[in-house]
Amino acid sequence: MTAAQFAALSPLVALAIAAIAAMMLVPLARIEAAQAAAGAGLLAAVGLVLLRVGAPAAPLGALFTDDGMARFGIAYACLASLGALVFLRTGVPAKEAPCLLALVALGAATLAGAGHAATLFLGIEIVSLSLIALFAYRLTRQGLEAAYKFLVMSGLASAALLLGTALIYAETGALDFVGWTGHGALAALGTALLLAGLAFKFSLAPFHMWTPDAFEAAPASAAALAGVVSKAAVAIVLLRLFLTADLPEPVWSSGLAALGAASVVVGNLLALRQPQLPRMLGYSTIAHSGYIALILASGAPRAAEAVLFYLGVYAPAMLGALCVSAALGRAPTLPDLHGLMKRRPLEAIALSLSLLSLAGLPAAGGFIGKLYLLHVLVDSGLWTLLAITVAGASLGFYYYARFFTAPFFGHLHEEAEPLPRLDQGLITVCVVLIVLFGVAPAVLIDVVRLALP
Repeated sequence: MTAAQFAALSPLVALAIAAIAAMMLVPLARIEAAQAAAGAGLLAAVGLVLLRVGAPAAPLGALFTDDGMARFGIAYACLASLGALVFLRTGVPAKEAPCLLALVALGAATLAGAGHAATLFLGIEIVSLSLIALFAYRLTRQGLEAAYKFLVMSGLASAALLLGTALIYAETGALDFVGWTGHGALAALGTALLLAGLAFKFSLAPFHMWTPDAFEAAPASAAALAGVVSKAAVAIVLLRLFLTADLPEPVWSSGLAALGAASVVVGNLLALRQPQLPRMLGYSTIAHSGYIALILASGAPRAAEAVLFYLGVYAPAMLGALCVSAALGRAPTLPDLHGLMKRRPLEAIALSLSLLSLAGLPAAGGFIGKLYLLHVLVDSGLWTLLAITVAGASLGFYYYARFFTAPFFGHLHEEAEPLPRLDQGLITVCVVLIVLFGVAPAVLIDVVRLALP
């Protein structure tokens, strides 16, 4: 192995060492030591990625791709996981949670650079198995139910993914994405099964049923890993397939369009009547997956830039909302948010700005993300999908408005507990990024363009 190859793989090595260290510290030290080990590994991986910005891609064979998009995905996964680690509330039976969080980041980083069916399957299974344990680690009835649903459906999705790649291999004779150029019946059926398997991991309708249960019953940090880290990793896999593979049409584009449109409609409609903040966020993240799928289905020249930008503005908004949810206790409802501005102004402002960004309103980063979405749909002339997107965004504004206005009305009768300093720091960073990406989007656009070939 050359020095360039080792440098390319060093972020994955750092994450693996962090996961092992956090696991070994469980019986030997307090939970804070395991959290520190996981956090150090995540920071080291980000630093190793930043050191290689602008460096030429190292030749790693077909299994792993060392390009700008992979580096973007690894840094994204590590930073989002670091944010989830900040508000990780472990409790007594869950000293293994920091190790599992580091494993989710490792699986997501593997997916970000996956250029081969073997790496794709390995990364997805690392993420899925770690999330199952994180959903259940509090040993509550609701958490165990969410983990069981995810386990059963994840097994079905993995089977579809394996069968799909096997059929594509039978047609093309290749397992690397670049070699997937078949257009026969086997490749078409394999592509459909591949899309079904990835749609589950991406929480696209009708494979979305696990998402709201996970957001409601699982700890907020586990929901952040499922809704941000895992989602972004699968989005980058879909984007890489879009850029490198020549999958059969219209199965690929039409399948993505149908799944995306169904997710926009189902996610927004079911979020309308949700009184709980985490469950509403769970349904809304289905809609956001749909928006990203529609960008990919458009085939527009700027689709790749639009996807990465959308992921960039989505992460701080979702992390900020889930951090506030964790600070308010398990599954806060609309009445729990009333009067929040008087008692907890930082949390109220952060929650409102996060939901404004998710709704796609001006002065927040999500507004530019929605403009990208509308731009690629108009460029491609997909007027039906454009109408579905506009209708879904309108529904989204309604239910987001119910929650981002609630902190400014009514009275909060419970005394507010002081928020930990790390939580305050994360919320502040999320607020700054939401505003920065909204008023100066060129900062993120430059990063995204640097990551693309």
